[in-house]
Amino acid sequence: AAVGSGVLVSVEIKPDRIEDFLSAMEVDVTKSRDKALDPGCLRFDLLRDRDDPNKFVFYECYLDDGAAAHHKTTSHYNAWAEFKASGGVVSQSVAKVETASLPAWA
Repeated sequence: AAVGSGVLVSVEIKPDRIEDFLSAMEVDVTKSRDKALDPGCLRFDLLRDRDDPNKFVFYECYLDDGAAAHHKTTSHYNAWAEFKASGGVVSQSVAKVETASLPAWA
């Protein structure tokens, strides 16, 4: 079985930059889901905090670490990277997760 690799990225976005953020993430999310563009990306979801509309979580799953690394070389990832570089992110944390150490049912 393939080793699953993933990340949970939690971000807080400046309130006046939410629309710019959503525009950038539309590119990253939709193109990450395109197997022709990002074949090792198994899942990419953008979630919004119910209690704080400025906070979001990216839930990303990849076939393996190589696929996760490839994702960061894509033009669609760059949409997020450029937004981040523009100063729209208040805070960010990343949890790297895997499934290899879990039973098959997990």
